[in-house]
Amino acid sequence: KGTENSLDIVTWNIENYPKNNSLTNNYLLEIIDSLNVDIFALQEIESTNEFNALASSLGDNWTAFRSENSQYGELSYLINTNEIFITENPYTILNNDSYYFAYREPYIVEFEFNNKEYILINIHFKCCSGSEERRRESSILLKEYIDNYFSESNVIIVGDFNDEIIDTENVFEIFLDDNENYEFTDMPIAQAPSEYWSYPSFPSHIDHIVITNELFNNHISTSTILIENALPNLSDYNNYISDHRPVGIKLSLEP
Repeated sequence: KGTENSLDIVTWNIENYPKNNSLTNNYLLEIIDSLNVDIFALQEIESTNEFNALASSLGDNWTAFRSENSQYGELSYLINTNEIFITENPYTILNNDSYYFAYREPYIVEFEFNNKEYILINIHFKCCSGSEERRRESSILLKEYIDNYFSESNVIIVGDFNDEIIDTENVFEIFLDDNENYEFTDMPIAQAPSEYWSYPSFPSHIDHIVITNELFNNHISTSTILIENALPNLSDYNNYISDHRPVGIKLSLEP
């Protein structure tokens, strides 16, 4: 749960949002209210109207951004502007390489929190076996972009990476090998028993959070949020909300 003394960001693939128009939003309204998070970076948001309705229900301090107004599962943000000052509205990058990103180009929001500037990058890599090379190329392109344009910035990458970070032949090796500059903060989750993995039906842990070295000393914790425990049974969560669990990071204001 978020606090006033930390920057709290959650990545969440809300599968085919909304799975059930009114019930999905009713559940999400209660969940989001209870978590006290600053920013939700979301994947698979298919309805602008329902998404805007959710933001309106949350209150005037919440604002919603969707990368495109389509029926496709778009990258999106829900941002609580009580503590977050958006310095540049969300925009996509690497648009000429959209094939590698499954036509879901990385979606960036630049913001200030407690007078400190951050770059948040929301991604949803190509899914499934057989697409490993596309995920590998996405990783290479994204790291190259960050190294070129945000080399001294406080960068956070979040999203549905659609692959594990503990594989031996790893599509994310370009990040993993540069551990002086990049850290998967959810690595302990990936290495732990499956009960805390983000994709329980497989099961696998494929929703990740990466920070750059500017934030290494600010990292307090990263955890999977077991929301289904608050519902009558797991099938309710799958039927009305998602097949993915949210993963959240808590960062301190000062190192």
